[in-house]
Amino acid sequence: MNPLPTIIMLHGSRGSTQELLPFAQSMVNTCNPILPNLLGHGGRPIPDKFSVPDMAQDILAQMDVHGIKSTYLFGYSFGGYIALYLAKHAPERILGVCTLAVKFLFDQHTVDLFTHLSSVERIRSKQKELMDQRHPGQNWDHLVRGLADLYRELGQTPALTETDLSAITIPSLIISANEDQLVPWTESLKLAYRLPHGQGFTFAGKAHPIDIIPVPFLATVISTWMSCISAD
Repeated sequence: MNPLPTIIMLHGSRGSTQELLPFAQSMVNTCNPILPNLLGHGGRPIPDKFSVPDMAQDILAQMDVHGIKSTYLFGYSFGGYIALYLAKHAPERILGVCTLAVKFLFDQHTVDLFTHLSSVERIRSKQKELMDQRHPGQNWDHLVRGLADLYRELGQTPALTETDLSAITIPSLIISANEDQLVPWTESLKLAYRLPHGQGFTFAGKAHPIDIIPVPFLATVISTWMSCISAD
């Protein structure tokens, strides 16, 4: 009997493994979900500066710790950006990449919106209790400001270019929501088209915040996609 495939699930920026636990619990019968905290998240030390290459390399290091040579990747929101970066730069470690509500285009409008959403004052007034829970023992002000700086940097120098996307040759599934307020589903569909082995899937509703999405349904979609890949 073949062992269940492993899937590493990457949470979004300012999130932690807690937000993906419902997904993991819905997929335990079809795969072995691993939920790492991203660099600087979930109580981990916050670096002086965030970068996509550093965050991606950190995931590879965590794979090494777990003895994982290759895996499927799932990334929610900004976790999806990290997953796509890994698909481009470490394809020998990735069997397939799936994203949910990933933002790829960091134009000025996106940078302005994301830095506004990452305002320390705004988050403290609306999400202080949640942030304290997600990032225990951290001064998460530094996390929030560091991520805002990263968004600005991506607006100037994207970590993934159109050329990079066209070079991603592993199977890819780009999931979007037709009413999401942060990532238009048409943008996600265009992203899927850019990937040589990309597929797009859109469901009715929103994908931000993560606690409003239909987790059991999407877990089935992702598990079915993984099964199809392994059968090829």
